[in-house]
Amino acid sequence: MALTTEARARLEPDAARIIGRYPKTRSALLPLLHLVQAEEGYISDDGIDFCAAQLGLTRAEVTAVVSFYTMFKQRPVGDYHVGVCTNSLCAVMAATPSSPT
Repeated sequence: MALTTEARARLEPDAARIIGRYPKTRSALLPLLHLVQAEEGYISDDGIDFCAAQLGLTRAEVTAVVSFYTMFKQRPVGDYHVGVCTNSLCAVMAATPSSPT
């Protein structure tokens, strides 16, 4: 999905406000990615280009951050997200099936 001109017009003032909060513009990357994901539902190539242009970064720098954090989705996701915990803490917290009483 491409960022439309209307979406860019909506995002630009918010992006400028977010960037203004940080002494180093690069520090605004995570909040900008959240902003783009809230608009599109995921981070598209256009969203990466938008963030890179706003912050003066390369596509590679933005893509590196997007691909590092699991909270950012790089393609559309469904309505439901199912996660399965398989570590020992989940077992301790009774994430295993309980026996009938």
